[in-house]
Amino acid sequence: MIYECPNCVAALIYNPTTGKMDCLGCGSSFDVDQFEEKEKKAETAQAAREQNTQNFGILEDDMMECNIYSCTACGAELAVNGVESSTFCAYCGQPTIVFNRVSSTKKPKYIIPFSISKDQAITSIRNRLSSGAFVPVEIQHFEIERVRGIYVPFWLYDIDYSDEQYLSGKVKSGKSTVTKYYFRSAKTTFHNLTLDASQQLSDESSQRLEPYNTQNITTFDTGYLSGFYADCFDMSSEQLKSLAIKRSMQMFNAQIEKSVKASDVKIIRNNPKINVTKAEYAMFPAWFLTFRYNDDPYTILVNGQTGKVVGAVPVNNKKATATFWLIGVIASFILTFVAYALLQIDDEDIQEFIVYGCIGGGFMWYSGINTLKKVKKSIELSKSSRMNHFVKDRQEG
Repeated sequence: MIYECPNCVAALIYNPTTGKMDCLGCGSSFDVDQFEEKEKKAETAQAAREQNTQNFGILEDDMMECNIYSCTACGAELAVNGVESSTFCAYCGQPTIVFNRVSSTKKPKYIIPFSISKDQAITSIRNRLSSGAFVPVEIQHFEIERVRGIYVPFWLYDIDYSDEQYLSGKVKSGKSTVTKYYFRSAKTTFHNLTLDASQQLSDESSQRLEPYNTQNITTFDTGYLSGFYADCFDMSSEQLKSLAIKRSMQMFNAQIEKSVKASDVKIIRNNPKINVTKAEYAMFPAWFLTFRYNDDPYTILVNGQTGKVVGAVPVNNKKATATFWLIGVIASFILTFVAYALLQIDDEDIQEFIVYGCIGGGFMWYSGINTLKKVKKSIELSKSSRMNHFVKDRQEG
């Protein structure tokens, strides 16, 4: 619903910095819970249709009413919150979106409100990019194309997990390596295991935004949505249940393997017992900032609760490669000199140590190149059209 200022009737928006509702007209501030009673007495769906306002209001305890906008170009449906007016499609970017109907959708049970403001998010991204030694100057001083504060839908799972495992691992025995066998039995409960419920946002992007501190989660209140975009889930808890189980299995097995003091640890046989006891709907905050470089869009994400910056940008490949080569050469000379000085080797052995020094320097160079490859993968994620369409042409939050 639209929250109106009791003093001047202007719209109120949620301020992440203060945790209060700020008036756009007179500048007054109010507590979010001050409007709970008003929310419970929200107008009916028919009244919302007649007023043609862009509201979020409560229909039932587990449902909420929202205005649905349909894009005549791509068919996408968008739910827009109380203080936004959307004239462009968030997915294809076409200015053909029209008000279609008022609909009811499942209301989140929990929300983590924004605690990072837009200015803080922009500053964090600028600081991150300006500190990159190989980031082009044009990117370090980027011009913002758009910034969006978006509540991303998540499912929170509670999973009881137990397992008995037989494992193998390799250990040193003198100069040889032998295989040993181990038994582990353990049980645990995964509380609030998070999975994003949006098909539009890639799983890799949402996982990089994590972790969110779910200890600071609060009961959902529409007041927190004011001034931000909120995506409704398009993946049900049942659809994501198998993925939640898979993730819990990966984390459980990783901890078991850590308890085995051996290398090349493998699970030979196990008997997991898994019970999903809860799946609840929540919204978590994220900032999405887009800029252009060589006419390509790049989107950097910021966790709206912790301020964690996610994403990568193009680097100066020539400068980076030359630097890694230089480091490799210098490392080779240093390793050779240190070996010669400390071990006082004979002149006839110096060639062997030079070779070892070169190998060490080459390894450092190779490690640097591998790092560049990982950065390239992150760049592709920031540059992806899927990410750009997720953010594109939503109104400023």
